[in-house]
Amino acid sequence: MADLYEPDFGAAYYRSKDPVKNLKFNVQLDRVTSSNIVPSSEPEEHNGDAQSMPNDIQKDSEQVVIVWQEKIFSQREIETYRVDNNFDGLERKYHEEVTAILSRGTTPNNRIFTYVDHDNFSQSDENVFYMTNSPSETPTVLAEKMAHLRRRRVGGGKQTRQRNTGFVPKVNIVDSQPSDDLRNRNHIMEAPSQVMYIMADLSPRERPATPDEEVILGIVALDCNGVLCMRPDFNRGRKPYVVETSSFGKEVFEYMIEHASKVMNRQEQDKEMKMYREVYNRHKDFLQACVGDEFEMPAPDVLRLLVYGEIESAKNFEFDDLYCHFFVDLPKFWTAEKHQQLSWVTQTCSTKVEGRDDVAKFSFPFSFELFYKNDSVNEDEQDEVPHFPLIMLEVLSLDSFKRFRTEGYTYVTVPNAPGSKKITSHCWRPIGMSVASELRRYFVGGSPELEDQTYTAIPSTFQGSHLSKYGFRTETTGEVTVNLNVMMQARAFMEKKSQKRSLGSLLDNLGVNAVQANIASVLEAFKKARQRMMQARENAEKELTKTTGRSVESAA
Repeated sequence: MADLYEPDFGAAYYRSKDPVKNLKFNVQLDRVTSSNIVPSSEPEEHNGDAQSMPNDIQKDSEQVVIVWQEKIFSQREIETYRVDNNFDGLERKYHEEVTAILSRGTTPNNRIFTYVDHDNFSQSDENVFYMTNSPSETPTVLAEKMAHLRRRRVGGGKQTRQRNTGFVPKVNIVDSQPSDDLRNRNHIMEAPSQVMYIMADLSPRERPATPDEEVILGIVALDCNGVLCMRPDFNRGRKPYVVETSSFGKEVFEYMIEHASKVMNRQEQDKEMKMYREVYNRHKDFLQACVGDEFEMPAPDVLRLLVYGEIESAKNFEFDDLYCHFFVDLPKFWTAEKHQQLSWVTQTCSTKVEGRDDVAKFSFPFSFELFYKNDSVNEDEQDEVPHFPLIMLEVLSLDSFKRFRTEGYTYVTVPNAPGSKKITSHCWRPIGMSVASELRRYFVGGSPELEDQTYTAIPSTFQGSHLSKYGFRTETTGEVTVNLNVMMQARAFMEKKSQKRSLGSLLDNLGVNAVQANIASVLEAFKKARQRMMQARENAEKELTKTTGRSVESAA
């Protein structure tokens, strides 16, 4: 079964924390010719002496140990850089290295050579690794695109950041004709990496080397996260890889790539793990010192409310191209810091048909932080039921003629308990007293609007005990879906954890517990009264049945 095994040219990934300068590869290249595959003929007798016919071509074998980013020159590069042609930059450095090699008196005659990260070969976009050695194979569209994305900038100039802080442009946010560089930066988040190519020159020894006879034996890439990509993988005792020349004759070569780095012994591994644990512990102590032992707590008798929300979607409205304007309405005793934003406007979104609904997906995030403290000296106000903030929403539409229309109003109450909640709120919009207002809305744009948007719930100017909106004409429109994540923070929560008792000090001052307790007591009393009433009713029916039965018997 070993003869039926075919080597895998796929990529293998490794992760290492060791210095990359210690990485070594053992590469062995052997030429397999017809004289090696076909057995030689029997020796012939000539003048009574047995003479064996020598092989026409001897086996060509080469083995070399390569260090990470080690430059090994090919025969073509040696011939190119041995003569000074006024080279500059990297080529000048290669000329000096080749001159130093030739000054030793020996001319290298190696087949295996390398291209390092700063070579032009490594920076080009045409190096697509083929999965087979078929001459008719062409790279796929995906292979060409990914090869283009792996391109790095040639040159050693420093690249400064365009901006040091986050910035959202106010104009030209959407580029209708993006460049390839912009598309690659926005669509592919690739970590910086270094690459190294292990190459082989398969040209015959008797003639000069040509670029057409140079083949890729392996590609080694290392990113900044310590992930090593080896393509193809190390042989590790498996069958060698096979490569074939493209020239006339079709000579076959076999090669093997093995890991040749020095392996740490058990004592060195334990020492390294001990060092890592010490570094991690020091880093943990440093973070603990920066953060502190306690959270930032609000003032006593103050409830801190943090809301992280999202306007998810809107659906089933009359017109297309919707956007939402919403703000947070603060009831009595609720405050916010001066820099806190409490009003937002979403982007304009076109609707899409999902089932039977026309849905506009906004996915617009928002967040705010509020504080509640009942510092009133009036006893009636202290006993007043606390109201949580309201999020007032207005849905509008904007068509291609820049006509604005009010599509609906609604509000969402911030939950009075921490946690995540998804709320779907139905909308309405005011309508005029005649058909002319609807015709004006359709043709000209514009529609009846609320002068005070808090009229959606309870008007801010309302002072009475009973609210009546009788006579106000509205029409049901679509609905808006909002996701809310609520967090609460107060000193009373710490007291509950430390004293292991029910939470009451702060929330009682807020009136939340008192109101909940009163409501619970009223419901419990109503439940008991209802049970007593039902029991009395059943007893009365039984007594009536008994009395009626006796009267019937006496009558009979």
